[in-house]
Amino acid sequence: MLTQEDSSMVEPIHINSFIKLPNYSSFVELLRQRLSAEYSKKTFTALLFIEFDDLAYFNDTFGFNIDEILTIKLNKKLSLFLNSKDILAKVGNHQYIIMQDLSSFETPEILAKRILHMLSEPFVVNENMFYIHASIGISLFPVNGDNAYKLIKKAKSAMKNAQKNGTNHIAFSHQETIASSYEKSIRIMADLPAAIENGEIYFLYQPQYSYSEKRFSGAEMLARWIHPEYGEVSPEFFIPLAEKNGMIGSLTIKALVDASKAFTLFKSKNINDFYLSVNISPIFLMTSAFYKTIKFLMEQYYLQGEKLNFEITEDVLMNNTDHLIKTLKKLKKLDIGIEMDDFGTGYTSLKHLASLPIDTLKVDQSFISGIDKDVKKKTLFKAISDMAHALNINLIAEGVENSSEEKVIKVFESITAQGYFYSKPIHLDTLVEKLK
Repeated sequence: MLTQEDSSMVEPIHINSFIKLPNYSSFVELLRQRLSAEYSKKTFTALLFIEFDDLAYFNDTFGFNIDEILTIKLNKKLSLFLNSKDILAKVGNHQYIIMQDLSSFETPEILAKRILHMLSEPFVVNENMFYIHASIGISLFPVNGDNAYKLIKKAKSAMKNAQKNGTNHIAFSHQETIASSYEKSIRIMADLPAAIENGEIYFLYQPQYSYSEKRFSGAEMLARWIHPEYGEVSPEFFIPLAEKNGMIGSLTIKALVDASKAFTLFKSKNINDFYLSVNISPIFLMTSAFYKTIKFLMEQYYLQGEKLNFEITEDVLMNNTDHLIKTLKKLKKLDIGIEMDDFGTGYTSLKHLASLPIDTLKVDQSFISGIDKDVKKKTLFKAISDMAHALNINLIAEGVENSSEEKVIKVFESITAQGYFYSKPIHLDTLVEKLK
């Protein structure tokens, strides 16, 4: 672990240097010196405020100080992105700031994207793969302020703004943008109940193609919202707000009601042996009323006996694993299939896969994108495929976007694939026509 003596060092961090990072007070002094320097009047300086996952979560699962090892690895990787005048500081348990000199042609957004791209690859410790997520806020001198504290505050506020859109997002500091985003969040939360009732929120269906069956075998239901003022609102924006204001349960109920209507339509069109997958919020899944609500809906809307899957994400494993296993086993008794979404972006171990009643793994798009050009990705995908086959777990490749990626994926004949190469998310009537 970095010592207090390490964190008090104030020299800039250069490529290949030993990782001794300035702390907050040292960084403020360095920033003051930079802003008062004569050459700073002729160029811009950017601050990138980065907040990573709390790495201590991994300790609960692996039983040793994995966060210390990951922190050292993270510090080394971050230092490789810096130019000679850039400075990296560690200002919190999992918060960093980069002071970037913009006399070069590289913009802070390019640097931020390079950092997020770096995080798409796993950190390997003792043969375990760990994925770390981040949110990055950016402020600029002199655009967003003329002193150190103001610039840091603006960058941190921008980072918080980026977090509202989920992990691995970037946001620039601009007071009007931050204010309007806050006002939009308040409005969206207030409008959610009516939007669920009046049909502003609806579902599209993204078909999934089975290579072994040589047909579309199922579809994922995806929530969409056309707001009367804001227009199309991203689900990455409104679903966390639905979780925050307690409307996520109502949204899930709407999804199951719509799934019931879809199955009824399938039967009328002689479309058989076709499943639907519904995304389940970890917040709703872990409530005491979840199972009773689902059981009631299954009976009320004649969903028993239908091919219905629930998608959960890896982050649900962060807490209450025992409770989760019990809940999933009860869902299995209702003949609900269980899919683990975004596999590879969290920290699922073989122990979890062996103990959880998982039917399907959905390999995250980050493993698929560019798989035709990246031998390591292809090798890793084959390893995941072999593991899933050994555990008798189905596999879905997410985000297949082009024919080159499809040529690699279809070699694995037991794979099901999803992505724009096969179909964009479509309305139910369009799905029926495609299946017919």
